[in-house]
Amino acid sequence: MIRSTESLTIALLTNRLIENDAKALTAREFWNMFPDDQLLRGIVEMDVSQLSSHLNLNDEDARRIRTLLNASRALAFESERLEESGIKLVTVADEAFPEKLRASLGEQCPTMLLVAGPSEWLSEPGVGIVGSRKITESNEEVAADVARSAVRGGFGVISGLARGIDQIAMRTGLEVGGRVCGIPTEGIRTISRNSDIRAAVHEGALTIASPYGPDAPFSVGSAMGRNKLIYGLADATVIITSDSGKGGTWEGAIEAMKKNYGRVLVWDGPEVGAGNAALIAKGAERLTDLNDSKWLGPQDTADFHSLPSEVVPQRLF
Repeated sequence: MIRSTESLTIALLTNRLIENDAKALTAREFWNMFPDDQLLRGIVEMDVSQLSSHLNLNDEDARRIRTLLNASRALAFESERLEESGIKLVTVADEAFPEKLRASLGEQCPTMLLVAGPSEWLSEPGVGIVGSRKITESNEEVAADVARSAVRGGFGVISGLARGIDQIAMRTGLEVGGRVCGIPTEGIRTISRNSDIRAAVHEGALTIASPYGPDAPFSVGSAMGRNKLIYGLADATVIITSDSGKGGTWEGAIEAMKKNYGRVLVWDGPEVGAGNAALIAKGAERLTDLNDSKWLGPQDTADFHSLPSEVVPQRLF
């Protein structure tokens, strides 16, 4: 992949790919330090004194930036190795980076993503589908119906690859031939150890995107970060069932509504979690009829169409 100087600079400053003596910038640190992309230009050639003056940094922070920028050879080697295995490094300076993610998340937006599968799907209209891991048969049916409705409306399915609602929604999206994007809590190589996920990516049926290091394990913090990406990428996110006052689904929805990451819709039907009514009371949109396409929003970017008459099973989970 041909990378611009700005893209390389961003990757060096915020990389999660290689070890470095300096700690990589967090997304918030990066956006605070570089509110204007003009500030990125030429810094790869600057020494500590010049960086200090150009970015108005103290000597310690300027040395940190210089140390991060010194790793260009190691980063180039690792990114090439990833590309050989089908994983692309995409930064906010690259055309492939989804602009709506930056617009939705602001300074919470990651500066780079590791992507396997069609990266353009991340910029296409999509519906997030999330919910608890412990679900009923009724919850499964609703999740599948939401996924089918989304695909019928020309939207992709975006979810988190977790057990329960996420997997039901994504499997259904694959079965009906929709664009399916998975946002894992683990690193992209970690989640790809699942042979079914790896096969779906190789078949061009699934896109995976992660802001974490390729071998990162699961953590609670990364799970919350994953939730932001789902809400930020989706035109609307539907919560099938949620606990009240606790759990990742609840916390993700509360944060999305508080920080306006995107539309939050909550299914109001039988056998839902106690959190559904509570989220509606806090301002989430109430969803009761999947046959009415209006819940998907304006149809100027996606026309409703019939699903394929023959379902082609896809291997996933």
